[in-house]
Amino acid sequence: MGTVYFAKWILLPSGEILNNGAIAVCNNLITSVGSRSKVRRSINDRIVNLGDSLLLPGFINMHTHLEESIVRGIIKKPDETFASYDIKKNTRIKQAPVDTILSAIRLEIRELLAQGITTIVDSSRSGLSLPILKEESIRACIIHELHPDSSEPEENFIRKKLEKTGICNKNIVQGWGPHSLYSLTPQSQRSLIHHLHNRNQLWAAHIAESSEELQAFSERTGDLYFHITRKKEWPFDTCTGPVNYALSENLIPENGICFHCNYITGRELEKLADKNVSIVLCYQYTKQMGHKPFPLEIALNKNISLCLGTEGVAAQGFMSLFDELFSIKNSYPHIPAKQMINWVTQNAANAINAGHLLGSLSEGKFADMMAVRFSHNPHEDILEELIISDPEMIMVMVDGEEVIVNY
Repeated sequence: MGTVYFAKWILLPSGEILNNGAIAVCNNLITSVGSRSKVRRSINDRIVNLGDSLLLPGFINMHTHLEESIVRGIIKKPDETFASYDIKKNTRIKQAPVDTILSAIRLEIRELLAQGITTIVDSSRSGLSLPILKEESIRACIIHELHPDSSEPEENFIRKKLEKTGICNKNIVQGWGPHSLYSLTPQSQRSLIHHLHNRNQLWAAHIAESSEELQAFSERTGDLYFHITRKKEWPFDTCTGPVNYALSENLIPENGICFHCNYITGRELEKLADKNVSIVLCYQYTKQMGHKPFPLEIALNKNISLCLGTEGVAAQGFMSLFDELFSIKNSYPHIPAKQMINWVTQNAANAINAGHLLGSLSEGKFADMMAVRFSHNPHEDILEELIISDPEMIMVMVDGEEVIVNY
């Protein structure tokens, strides 16, 4: 026995809207999508009428730091460098009791689900989010950040981390990467990329996030350079920007995921596009940190696969992709809403090698979806209205399970 959901509007994989449609779900899969009269169903199926709502795929948040939930609300002061802020934030996380961090992670997951986010890509230095995510009703990709904090040889540190990975459930996959380009030596990074390629695992890293990172790579000066070289020698023989250096030294693999890339040129974007790299834009976070805005329009012209993330809750509080879309739309009103929604659905699913399973409401894909309600003028584009509205969440489903119900 399955369930058939009726809705006034359904977002199709093409970006078109199906009026008065239905979606049939059996177990954890979508089995049929179409008009109400044509969707396959049996006499025993449960019928749920969602009324005047829009059914669309669950959003994929491509960049979170769940372990930072414990320092919610910490802000960067105007006279504080980004490197100093980052050290302050990480120090407070290390000082917090583990049980308190775990409780904060559970709370954040529930907030994510309440925003219609059904999949997250969580960058974790401590690994504390993994056991929680195994128990929660959300789909996740854990990116284990490699950023040695001791004098232990990097090879030993990486080997121990890889050995401690553990087995995950069906809703969780794992990936690896340096926290940032400056976190590991070039030799260690190339070795890690080779290892991940052989095991067909994801690679992701922060790259060119701050002006201090650009300064460190191109000039070997600045606060970030000072903090790094207090403990170890600068391992990069470069007088160029971080993205250009990473490309020239083969430190970004094919199909990799790069977070931020605020300090990047058009030529570098072209090269990343050639490598089928996905770039994750964290628009509100970047603005609040005072970083240079990501060159969004240039990236689109270079055919970069864009995705959206919310970073952590340290600076901005809630982790809503609807808020991200709204903010970007205010700055770039000419970018079609249909294209922007792809950044949090189909583009994101492809970035984590799950385009055949997630990202659209299609027969045979996982039943990850949400139903939202908002004021709609029939003479206006419903997706444009969605992005600038504050939609009411009617239902959120993950893997065929209704985890938020308000219908």
